[in-house]
Amino acid sequence: MMWSRIDEWRSLLARWVGARPTTSHPAGLAQVRDDLVMMLEACGFSVEVHAADLPGAQPILVATRAGASDRWLGISSHYDVEEAPGVWQSDPWTLSERDGRVYGRGVADNLGPLVQRLLSCAELPRTVCGVVWLIEGEEELGSPWAQRLYPRLELPPVAVWLEETGYFYKDGAQRVLTKGSNQVLAPIVAALSEVAATHGRAVRVRERYLNKAFGQDRCPMLKHLVGSRPYLAIGPNDDWTRIHAPDESLDPSLLGLCHAQFSRLLEVLE
Repeated sequence: MMWSRIDEWRSLLARWVGARPTTSHPAGLAQVRDDLVMMLEACGFSVEVHAADLPGAQPILVATRAGASDRWLGISSHYDVEEAPGVWQSDPWTLSERDGRVYGRGVADNLGPLVQRLLSCAELPRTVCGVVWLIEGEEELGSPWAQRLYPRLELPPVAVWLEETGYFYKDGAQRVLTKGSNQVLAPIVAALSEVAATHGRAVRVRERYLNKAFGQDRCPMLKHLVGSRPYLAIGPNDDWTRIHAPDESLDPSLLGLCHAQFSRLLEVLE
């Protein structure tokens, strides 16, 4: 089932990929960051831009949107992408599509999932749980500014932390990663599995964190935000994605399921 906002997703993703938001191109990072602030505020979020106290570091966005209940979902994302070395079949800084997949640097890590959740928030009602969303601009560098800022933040009491993305296996099954309280996570996983089943997908749960290129012990989300709190990783990447490699890609047919699961997650936490 194709997502109703797929054209908007492609358009914004093309803009962000074309901005080349890398450490070597700070103007591209600023363009994506400015778009995020404008769109988050249009979705009803209050956005704080935390300028870095490190030379040349990129600001971090902390966006909050209260809900009707006192439960909060925390989301961690990043707006920077890797450089694009190696041989690509198409220009890595121009969104392209072939064989049912979209290609370009950052489409999977993390611009594509970020756009999907942003557009999902734009259409979801304000009567669900609160959302606090941290979006950094130096994840590909090991998050030096986040390592310093995150311990200082005073955030709402987050019930579940949601990772930047998740994965699908080659056989089509969805890999859902969880850590922490089964009492909190069990009804969430059950609800996500029901949604996946309506899309013809099985769910396989793994009790671990998403792999980090620079090590889990250095991830500021895991180290300073999650701690012992419940953790969940879902999202549209799959075993063909090729993160940090030439021809990074994403299957847009997975976005409808990911949007439906994100919506259901907010309902369960209500």
